[in-house]
Amino acid sequence: MPANDSTRTRRLVLKQRDWTEAGGFAEQRGWPEVPTDDSGTGRESRVWSVDESTVFQVTRDRASGEFCCFFYGSDREELVGLLGEADQELDVWRIPELLNEPFEETDPRRLVRSIFRLGLGAPPVHSLEFMPPLANALAHEHSMVRAAAARTTAYMEWPELFPIVKTMAESDADQRVRAEAEKIVTAYHRAGLGDA
Repeated sequence: MPANDSTRTRRLVLKQRDWTEAGGFAEQRGWPEVPTDDSGTGRESRVWSVDESTVFQVTRDRASGEFCCFFYGSDREELVGLLGEADQELDVWRIPELLNEPFEETDPRRLVRSIFRLGLGAPPVHSLEFMPPLANALAHEHSMVRAAAARTTAYMEWPELFPIVKTMAESDADQRVRAEAEKIVTAYHRAGLGDA
């Protein structure tokens, strides 16, 4: 299992919304699957041990139904190589698709799904290129889209987004959006990513 100094790669969002392809990717390499406990996390995961310090994880997000995969480990060079292999071999949403799809969708429900994928596929550190589609969704006229965008910030875990979500929790016109944003503010606090 990864050491305490481990890091996570960017998540690859799978186009196939199940375990099959990613599980086959791990099994093809002979990586042993290790037991996981997802209780209380809001997700379901399967994990394979790549080596003593690196794991491959496939996660189904319960809120969105989307599946994504990523690597944890301490050797950044190894992680980059492994992520490149997975990116080439698996049918995943590419970054241009993640960035453009939210602008192309007109149906609110489909837009919500594209926003969830955007958040899940965002890099672990703040990236300006992901901000325009997210900002558009955070200011969308449909409250369902704004609520989904607030939730999406939790997938991104970027401290830079905390003030935006906090403002939504305090002043969005829709009560449901305020409630969703408040949950995310609480999650940011628990993770130590927001102000006290």
